[in-house]
Amino acid sequence: MGERSLRRRKAELCSASWPPTRRSVPLEVAIPGSVLSVEQDLRDKTYKVGLISRALAVFRVDAVHIYYDEETEENDVELFKDLLEYHLTPPHLRKDLFPIRESLRYAGLMPPLKLPNHVVPTRLKNGDVIDGLVRSRRGYECEVYLGRAGVGTLKPCEAERGSVVTVSVASVRPRLLLRRASWGRTYTGYAVKVVKDLRDLVKLAKEAGYLVIGTSKYGLLSIPSAMSQLTGRPLLVAFGGPSEGLMNTVGSKVFDIIINAIPYQGTESVRTEEALEATLALINVVEGP
Repeated sequence: MGERSLRRRKAELCSASWPPTRRSVPLEVAIPGSVLSVEQDLRDKTYKVGLISRALAVFRVDAVHIYYDEETEENDVELFKDLLEYHLTPPHLRKDLFPIRESLRYAGLMPPLKLPNHVVPTRLKNGDVIDGLVRSRRGYECEVYLGRAGVGTLKPCEAERGSVVTVSVASVRPRLLLRRASWGRTYTGYAVKVVKDLRDLVKLAKEAGYLVIGTSKYGLLSIPSAMSQLTGRPLLVAFGGPSEGLMNTVGSKVFDIIINAIPYQGTESVRTEEALEATLALINVVEGP
C-alpha cells in the first residue's frame, strides 16, 4: 500500500462521525460460558462481563453467541446472558425492565456503554429519536416513558403495556407528541444468543456464507496475512475457554482459517477478554466500516 493510499485510509478512519452505523457486512462472535468459571464470586464475574460487553460494543459486533464447552456451567451461561442484556438496555429503562435479583447485584460495576440509544437529550427537539417504555395504553393511544425527557403521547399505538418502543419527537409543545421511528442503520448494540454446540453454530454460519475464524496462539495465520480472505466477508469469530482451548473443544478442521492476533505474546496464556479485544481491533482495521 503506497503512501498516498495510507494517507487516504487514515483520513477515512479519522473522519468517522457520530452516531456510528452498523457494519456493512455482519461480524459475529462466539464465546464459551466457561469464561466466567475462573472467577470466584459474582462481583468478579460481573466485572468481566462488563469488559467483554464493552469490547463487543466498541467494535460494533452484531451478535454474540454464548456456547457450551466441557467446563461451562448452566448458572454461568444464565448470568452471562442476563448481564449482557441488562448492559445493552438503555439506562433509563433498566429499573422498569429488570426487577431486583441476585444476578444483578453488582451490575453497577460494568462500565457504561453509552450507545446512541442510551443517551436521552436534556432538551428535546423535533426529530429526536429515543427508546421509551409504554406505561399505559388507551385505545390507539399510549403514554411512553422517556427517562429524564418525561412522558410523551404516542398515537397511533398498538404496543402493549411494558413494551419498549422506538419513537421520534413530533412536537414538544404544548404537549410532547411522539411518532413511531427506527434507529435505521445506527449501531445500537449486539444481539445475545445461546447455543448448545459450537459445531452446530459453525455449520449454520457456513451455510449462510460466513467465513468462520478460529483463534489460537497456534494459529498458522496472523491477521495481516489473512487480510485478503477477510475483506468483504461476513465473519463468525470463535474464542476458546480459559482452560480448554478452542482447538481442544472442537478441533481445527471446522474453521476456514485460524488466526493468532497476538503473536509473540509475553505471557504464558492470553485471557479470552484480552484475545477478544486484540482480535476485534485488528479485524476492525481490515474490515473497515
